[in-house]
Amino acid sequence: MQKKMAQKLMFCGIGAVALIASTSAQASPGCDSANMGAFNQSTPANTNLLTQTGGTFDVGDTLFVTATGTPLGVGVDLLPGFDTLLAVNGANGMGSHTLTVGGPRTIDITLAGGPGGAAFLNFTCTPVATAPPTPTPPTTPTTPGGGTANGTEQSNTATNSTTTSVIVENGVVGGIIDGASQEDPDPSLVDIAAQEAADRLRTEQIALEDRQAELEADIKHFKENPETFGATGNFDAAGGTVFLGMANPLGLGKSFADSTADELDWLAGAELELKSNIRRQAEIEEKLKGLPTPNIHRDFTPADPEDLGDGENILFVGRDPFARALMRYRGFRLDVADTGEGFSDSVKPLSFTRTLSSTIVGWVRAVYTDYEQDDASQQEGDNILVALGIHKDFNEDLRIGLFATSTWGDVSSPVNNLDIDTTGYSLGAYGRYKWGEIDVNASTRIGLTDNDIAVSGTTGSYDTRLASFTFGISGQEQLSDTVWMRPAISVTNTWVNREDYVNSAGTAIGGNTTWTGNVSAGPTIGTSLTPPSGFKRLEPAIGLLATYNYSDQDTQSGTVTTSETDYFSLSVSPQLSMEFNNGASLDVFGSYFGIGADLDGWSVGGTLSIPLN
Repeated sequence: MQKKMAQKLMFCGIGAVALIASTSAQASPGCDSANMGAFNQSTPANTNLLTQTGGTFDVGDTLFVTATGTPLGVGVDLLPGFDTLLAVNGANGMGSHTLTVGGPRTIDITLAGGPGGAAFLNFTCTPVATAPPTPTPPTTPTTPGGGTANGTEQSNTATNSTTTSVIVENGVVGGIIDGASQEDPDPSLVDIAAQEAADRLRTEQIALEDRQAELEADIKHFKENPETFGATGNFDAAGGTVFLGMANPLGLGKSFADSTADELDWLAGAELELKSNIRRQAEIEEKLKGLPTPNIHRDFTPADPEDLGDGENILFVGRDPFARALMRYRGFRLDVADTGEGFSDSVKPLSFTRTLSSTIVGWVRAVYTDYEQDDASQQEGDNILVALGIHKDFNEDLRIGLFATSTWGDVSSPVNNLDIDTTGYSLGAYGRYKWGEIDVNASTRIGLTDNDIAVSGTTGSYDTRLASFTFGISGQEQLSDTVWMRPAISVTNTWVNREDYVNSAGTAIGGNTTWTGNVSAGPTIGTSLTPPSGFKRLEPAIGLLATYNYSDQDTQSGTVTTSETDYFSLSVSPQLSMEFNNGASLDVFGSYFGIGADLDGWSVGGTLSIPLN
């Protein structure tokens, strides 16, 4: 008993240097007097109350006590016997005790008013002869500030819940922006070799296809028009006339039979080359199945006809097989259009180049988050967030995107029967600039959330507005051929305004404006695996992040007192990134956050990105 009394004296001495102590004593009947409120007590802010009150109770009577307001500490015991009814520190609460010893009993009370306002104790009692009723919440007394303790309590509850929800949501949205801004269409070091091999094969394939078309046309022409072979004849050398056949282009000093034999030899060689050509194309097609999609395409014609030059019409006409053979013999090809009237200086060379459009990527992401606070508020919540976004790479260095989010959440607490249902929306923009080996990232968003709140038996609704800005830098180091590391650091600041409202009991609940923010830093380490068929990239990774959160809610009190408004925490995020041959990518991840802090939780989600051009 002496040990418990010593603990009690130590407990009620919290803040005694700055507090004013007062004591009193009173005597009254037992259970009936408790139901009439004769045992009720209160004390102003920054004041300790040490008092005793007594009465005569029967065995089986149940005595109830409820603490409201903003108590710094509460201790209620029955003497003799030291039966404890209630003992809480920095929070509201309710306790009870069914008497096993009747007769005169003394209620020993310790009540300390916190710096945020007055503290109150309300007593009720259920006689042994009747069934225990549910204790009626006390009428909330008026606080010295002119408002009500209930209104202050609910305002602080709504503020704390809003602050916590924003911290969690910022973490989820930050992950979305980091993922979208860092996702780079450029292949990794392992992919570059595969991409180059695919491009080389496709270039060879295009040349083979062109050669196949020429061979087929020449062979067909030679077979259908054998009488034209050598028709231009064996002219004498002095005349300087050339023969257009392939085997002997000049046809000098040969008979017609010799020329025909040469042409038949060329025909056999051409057919053999054609078979070899087709076989090689089949080999290339098979090899391309295991490589990325080639960046080499056959059509280099600009989409806009005005890109052709000065608007002159150029006629593309088929060439005679003998003319093509002659061009090949002389070592050059016809690279200008034939207008039908010979070549002219006004005809432009066909030197079109392919213009690549800047990459545009659209993405959608869904994340589920569950979290809880291991502090006096005992709040827990969950959240579903869906985001849609799009970004454009204006060049190799600059990326700008837009996004929109929608959230649905719930927050609850057993301390004051709290339940808040939220629905929110936000719009934002983000960008990335490559500065040498460093990526500079920035994002901003504005949002609106509708909240339906039920607390301490009352209901209401209010809106929350936010504006947030994030700035960060990151980079990537190739630790080995297949292992990479992406270090990053970012700073986020968020302005949150919660509007005031009137609850169902007619109490005005004041609004609140807060600033919250965090500094996060850590690496993501991953490896590039050999992708299976149908995939261009397959990269498992794990992210490690250290975060320092801060806010201006250090003076919260009552049931919403948080033990850590500024705190340091760690998080771990395993993830898997996949890119398909068609350019689409899928990222899935899990995260456990808040390690080492009172606010902790986990989340799972995924992002699907699709190139739109």
